[in-house]
Amino acid sequence: MLKLKVTFLATLFVFIVSFTAIATESNSLDLSLQELMNVEVTSVSKQKQPLSNSPAAIYVVTSESIRRSGATSIPQALRDVPGLHVAQIDSQKWAIGSRGFNGRYNNKLLVLMDGRTLYSPAFSGVYWEVQDTLMADIERIEVIRGPSAAMWGANAVNGVINIITKHSADTLGGYAELGAGDYEQGFAGFRYGSTMSDKVTSRVYLKGHERDSFELDPNDLENDLLAPFADAGKDNSWKYLQLGGRIDIQLETDTSLTVSSDFYTSKMQQAPNIASTEAPLYREFYTDEVTNDGFNLLSKYTKALSATSEYSVQAYYDYTSRDEDLYDLRSDTFDIDFQHQLIIGQNHNIVWGLGYRYIQDEVDSRLRTFLTSSESTQTNTDLWSAFISDEIMLIKDELWLTLASRFEHNDYTGLEVQPNIRLMWQLDAKNNVWTSIARAIRTPSRLEDNISVNALNIPPSDVSPLVKVWVSGSDNFESEEIISYEVGYRFMPVSQWSFDTSVFYNNYDQLRRTSIGATDFSTYPNYISQYTVFENGDDGYNYGVELSSLWVASDTLQLRVNYSFIKSEFGDNLGQNTDAPEHMLSTIIDWNIIDDIDVNFVWRFIDDTIVISENNTSEKTIERYNSVDIGVSWDITPDVTLSAYGKNLLHPAHLEYEGESLQFPYRVGPSYYLKATLIF
Repeated sequence: MLKLKVTFLATLFVFIVSFTAIATESNSLDLSLQELMNVEVTSVSKQKQPLSNSPAAIYVVTSESIRRSGATSIPQALRDVPGLHVAQIDSQKWAIGSRGFNGRYNNKLLVLMDGRTLYSPAFSGVYWEVQDTLMADIERIEVIRGPSAAMWGANAVNGVINIITKHSADTLGGYAELGAGDYEQGFAGFRYGSTMSDKVTSRVYLKGHERDSFELDPNDLENDLLAPFADAGKDNSWKYLQLGGRIDIQLETDTSLTVSSDFYTSKMQQAPNIASTEAPLYREFYTDEVTNDGFNLLSKYTKALSATSEYSVQAYYDYTSRDEDLYDLRSDTFDIDFQHQLIIGQNHNIVWGLGYRYIQDEVDSRLRTFLTSSESTQTNTDLWSAFISDEIMLIKDELWLTLASRFEHNDYTGLEVQPNIRLMWQLDAKNNVWTSIARAIRTPSRLEDNISVNALNIPPSDVSPLVKVWVSGSDNFESEEIISYEVGYRFMPVSQWSFDTSVFYNNYDQLRRTSIGATDFSTYPNYISQYTVFENGDDGYNYGVELSSLWVASDTLQLRVNYSFIKSEFGDNLGQNTDAPEHMLSTIIDWNIIDDIDVNFVWRFIDDTIVISENNTSEKTIERYNSVDIGVSWDITPDVTLSAYGKNLLHPAHLEYEGESLQFPYRVGPSYYLKATLIF
């Protein structure tokens, strides 16, 4: 492996130097700094506005940056967003969090794709391994750090990730990609877009991949409960296939209709574990092939009533199925959303809307001694919502005040109100200041309401039989709450350099923890059952600063630096991951070294991370690490591109995160792959 690494880097160095020496003419980067600052975003206020005038901590991952980085998945594309902690757990799984509270089952980050919510109702979080699309079809990813619940609703507590795909008119013709490497053993994608009439365009796509297992380091298993079961954790490979399409219809000059759909299926190898009654370890590890299937259908109708009024109606259906040895998880989601934007006079830009979501989910455990529910295996939940936002121009083209609030009624906690006030001050053409105060809530999931899990067993002793410890939901569990204060500043002193910073203070209340509940002696003397119950009993706060700076050195070279600092103060016995790495730093260089050669270089530093492991019974420190990514793309012809990528180079394999529930710790090491793309 070392020889391969040295050979790859040496070849890359010679490649770059050789072509630089003969450079005679260069292509410019696709967007100038001014164009980048004026990219229109929609996630902050649900209406189009320039990024530079958005009163929120927002960062945009463009389609060009995705192409240059060689990202083969959405989590990879998010790695270097300031304030976002992106960590790979194993070959398939990711932990992604904003401003703390990260984890495999992070429930304080709302993720959307073209307006469709991507989350599992079982824990109000995201299974990142099944959220995908053809990366070349992503127009941009808008990332908001901080609460956006007034516009997007519950669970938009610490941020929103909004993945927006391209209009089918922008993907006409054919596109194909093929790649292979060590971890990326093989991947392929195909898309074809066509003009069906002068008012109708469409596309279809197909993509798939096969990824190798991450390796276990014996040093991570010494004197650990996992060590005797290392063989069970060796295989964490992954196969995935997805297909889909989109149609865009211009019904009239002022009316449009979009219909899109996706289907996916995947098989993942993993090594889960459950509490056992067998000595000496009282825990059982085994291998399991997890099957995931899903389907969605989305439709959006938009009509402009006048130059100052427009409305849209969006509806989607989403089906997901997750089949494991221990349980099956299935859910059906139907969502309909109405939104109306109107401008009143010279000073009021109002956006309001209504929504309804119906979720039917089923958790069917094959082992009742491990997982039970106080209700039937199937539950139905309803969510009703309404929101209104008024952007008031206090001083013409200089000072704007936005008042917004969302009102939601859910089956767990009833009516919830989530207000937000934002102020945007454009001092001059080079300086913008914004501030925000917001309240957001994280509503309970089914896990916290009616599911009980046998988390661990305490071995018998001279004075006690075996004790089964159950973690149980409670219908008394209420929403978690955040009050957030933010200030941001954007500065563009010259046309080649921009600076964007935000400072925040978050105060959390009603956070989840567990308390000792009832003890069941009915099975004594074989064992007794001790129940711990979810409750709202903890609070805490964090604060920090996030910086992003872009320097366009020339038409062919740009440098971006992203940095974040966060400090957290929470209770020692909190039953969820709260801390983020104190320092995170990324440096990204994009360089057109000659006419047809692009180079992408990334260096990142991630500080120590504290995670809760072993069924929330202890804490573990994931040591800080550095990594380097290098990518080179060569446009052999205008339609054929050959690329080479190296990920996590120049540093030893490292842990990035350790999953909850006593999962094996997998190290992320150097990897390499080649990719060829064809446009036809």
